[in-house]
Amino acid sequence: MSSEFKPSIFSKTERFSIVRLLLLALIPSVSGLAMDWKPSPGLMSLFADEVPAALRGVHRIVFLGDSITQAGDYVTDFDCWLVSRGINIEVLNLGLASETAADLTEAENQGHKKGNGFGRPFLSQRLDRVLAETKSDLIFACYGMNDGGSLPAGEAGTKRYADAITHLRDAALKAGVKRVILCTPPVQDSKGNASQQVHDENLTRYSLWLESKKNEGWEVVDIHGPMRAKLDERRAKDSNFVLANDGVHPGREGHWLMATCILNQFIGTKVDPNSSAEHLFKTNGEEIRKLVNLRMKTLFSAWMSKIGHTRPGVPGGPGSKLGLTIGEASAKAADITKRIEQKNHD
Repeated sequence: MSSEFKPSIFSKTERFSIVRLLLLALIPSVSGLAMDWKPSPGLMSLFADEVPAALRGVHRIVFLGDSITQAGDYVTDFDCWLVSRGINIEVLNLGLASETAADLTEAENQGHKKGNGFGRPFLSQRLDRVLAETKSDLIFACYGMNDGGSLPAGEAGTKRYADAITHLRDAALKAGVKRVILCTPPVQDSKGNASQQVHDENLTRYSLWLESKKNEGWEVVDIHGPMRAKLDERRAKDSNFVLANDGVHPGREGHWLMATCILNQFIGTKVDPNSSAEHLFKTNGEEIRKLVNLRMKTLFSAWMSKIGHTRPGVPGGPGSKLGLTIGEASAKAADITKRIEQKNHD
């Protein structure tokens, strides 16, 4: 269990009521003064739910990325942290499998078309609709894995990746997003051929470029560095250790590490990367996490259907079954939230 977990036994409303009753007992009722008393903002803040500074005033967070984000385990783990602290912020996972941040040429996309029957979708094909429809306060974006395997090696590919990420950030801020948090990509942890090594070298270059943008005031969470450190540490003890069985898609351990990078670096918490989302809760951790994941997937299908994209096999894509409407999904999500709250207070 995280050492920082400090659950409150009372809700915000209950705490206000308790304080009000105590003060009513202490303050004489003069011409109804006590009955009309309201705490000052400063006093009320003592009893407000603890919301980290990075999340104050935030109502909706959108995660963008490729198949690693669409798989969603690190997004679910992040949402679990919010739930464990009673922080009521809507989290939308709008990652799309196969997607690249950069637009690819026909030749660059040919290998994916041949192997999968369709070309990689590009973020530019849906970004404007994502921004217009979701009106999010924060965006987390984690791209690079597909770009690193598709774009040219070296500085030419890095520049195209950099241009695409810069466009993403500029467009989001222009659309009214308060903050854009860019995540360095995970590692390519295969131990095999030369192309895989080039792939990982591209990811390292992308990560170094993103890190350099901190000097210009960009908000960047480094995922690549901690994942590389974890991989090297574990492989020193077990040469067969991997975070991703296929070299690309991390398992639960890798996703939890990604979530802790965001929580520790952006939120400023001290979440143990060797723990798990289930241990954020005093009881019912496994059941709560499953419900949080179910809520996320319910909203995912609806929002992807509304926004639309070019990838087959995902709601909103060509030939794919549509999800619920936003209203229907939101109602279902609200019911799931009630179940989460009940489990969280058992």
